[in-house]
Amino acid sequence: MKITRAATDRNNEDGFALLMVLWTLGFLSLIGAQALVLGKSGLRLEVTTLQKTQLETTADAAITTELFSISTGQSPPRPEWRSGPDDGEITVNVSSHADNDHINPNVAGQILMSSLLTASGVPTDQAGFLAASIMAWRMPGYKGDANMPGQAACTSSGQPFHTFEDLLAVPGMTPAILARIAPHLSFAQLHLPDQTSHDPAVRKAMLHSGVSMGADQKPDDNSLEEETLIVVEAVASNRVARMSRHAEVILMPEARPVPWKVVRWETVTR
Repeated sequence: MKITRAATDRNNEDGFALLMVLWTLGFLSLIGAQALVLGKSGLRLEVTTLQKTQLETTADAAITTELFSISTGQSPPRPEWRSGPDDGEITVNVSSHADNDHINPNVAGQILMSSLLTASGVPTDQAGFLAASIMAWRMPGYKGDANMPGQAACTSSGQPFHTFEDLLAVPGMTPAILARIAPHLSFAQLHLPDQTSHDPAVRKAMLHSGVSMGADQKPDDNSLEEETLIVVEAVASNRVARMSRHAEVILMPEARPVPWKVVRWETVTR
């Protein structure tokens, strides 16, 4: 049987058309598979975002409920963990305490700061210089002994310390020294601690300094006596995830409509 050239050309064209159809189907299948994967990833992301939002909302509701209970006198701060509101799918545990264990460098005087530095392992001469520099930094015109060979005198900024970076700007302060004292400091605590502090270094500093509530140890505003730093922790969890929320607020019973001022309110990663 003789195959003509025209028949051969038609067969080649048919084969090429079939090949193009197969390529097209394969390409469309690849696009479909990719779209399916992206769709599933997007769905998982939406579900994860929704879960995070639900956990955060539940934890924050528990914190707010605890703060209202404390501010209205229904209950004191309670450091033990206990169950909070339960919506069935999400469980939440909450604890709270009045933070009076640390030393605020905006409140403490030179003697106490020097004692804390010494209790943290800083040599006595260097501790005295740093303590005087801290006082001079925040209090214009402060007269204290801030002389140390090889160290520049501190020029007052007249500003309180808000972060550890602020403290690091004080002449003589180093990252190593700051790392030693940072666990014992609080920028929000309103009053000096006492020897009942749960922090051993703070207790040692208080005992060594023999500090009284002098003019350089606390603000002059007597109304601060009614204000307290409250720390509330809440952990919300469901079957697949958990979230820890941390709040630090200054409790102000006479303030309206919200009887506190937020210092920190954030998600805590442990």
